[in-house]
Amino acid sequence: MTTNLVEAVNSVLRRTRYLPISAVFLATFYRLATLMPKMGLRQATQIEARHVYVEAIRKVMAVNSQRAQTMNAELYSRDLETFRVQEYIGRRLGLPPRSYAVDLRNRRCECGIFQTLRYPCAHVHAACARANLNVEQFIDEIYTLQRTLRIWGNEFPVMPDVSNWEVPSPAFEMVPDRSLRRHPKGRTQLTRIRNDMDVRETGEPKLCTVCRTSGHNRSTCAHRVYVSGQSSRNAGVEDDG
Repeated sequence: MTTNLVEAVNSVLRRTRYLPISAVFLATFYRLATLMPKMGLRQATQIEARHVYVEAIRKVMAVNSQRAQTMNAELYSRDLETFRVQEYIGRRLGLPPRSYAVDLRNRRCECGIFQTLRYPCAHVHAACARANLNVEQFIDEIYTLQRTLRIWGNEFPVMPDVSNWEVPSPAFEMVPDRSLRRHPKGRTQLTRIRNDMDVRETGEPKLCTVCRTSGHNRSTCAHRVYVSGQSSRNAGVEDDG
């Protein structure tokens, strides 16, 4: 029942997912605000017409009652609670007819519909017809109009126009984080999240990337010319080869 209500609300909010977030909020509010009285009025009208259960359940019960006429129910207990229901026509195309055990006390049927959806399946209809029982007593109260009216009976207040909104003054001043500002010139800053491997121990000096000693860097290293010249000679030897 909860899933059905969620899907019903999702269908109302269709075509709003691509709108800006403010428009999504407004569409959600206005559509639900108009849906609540519409559905509540529908439930109240059906109650005035002396209906007890929602329209969908009434239709399903009519279909199951018609299907039960093609079944045979055998009584397996003297207290009119356990039955064996034999089908003459399969439930679905391609499935052969079979028999099902029905337990009215525990509200269970081997087909699984009775205990899952909480309303009588066709096999329960056949069992109740065999024992002259009112099948509607096995419909869960969540399908009653009185219960659904509690859901749709809520109302949304009228939202005032945006020009009439009272916007309170901020209790504190919001200051931007200067460290997050984008640098207009120079090399772009790293955006990688640092971890323990990036933390340098206190007092550890920076080393030159050429000779691996401290006190200078690659651009002022005395071995930089030697390393670059040796690399050039090696490249020339490879070209001659």
